[in-house]
Amino acid sequence: MKMLHIVCGEKLEQEVLALFRALGINAYTVVGGVGGSGLTGTVSGTGNSIDRNTLFIVGIEDAHIHLTEIVNGVREIHARHVHGYRGLEIPLKVFLLDCEVIL
Repeated sequence: MKMLHIVCGEKLEQEVLALFRALGINAYTVVGGVGGSGLTGTVSGTGNSIDRNTLFIVGIEDAHIHLTEIVNGVREIHARHVHGYRGLEIPLKVFLLDCEVIL
């Protein structure tokens, strides 16, 4: 099993949810108001929408079923926003982890 983490600026949340709907993904976890620090800067998680991230967690039983479609969809979201950020890093990252269900 694989675990996909998508971290995005709060203003991109609806686009990720639309992607999930389009792909028929209806099992995921959403954690709003996430803070942290990285390439896009420091986000407190407590301020306005510019200062909050959203974390999506998707468990994928067979890594080949939706993984390619999800990653390609997130790449499309990223591409749509490249010009709006004027060369700055877009707050949209995807991480893939091996995962084992233990309970």
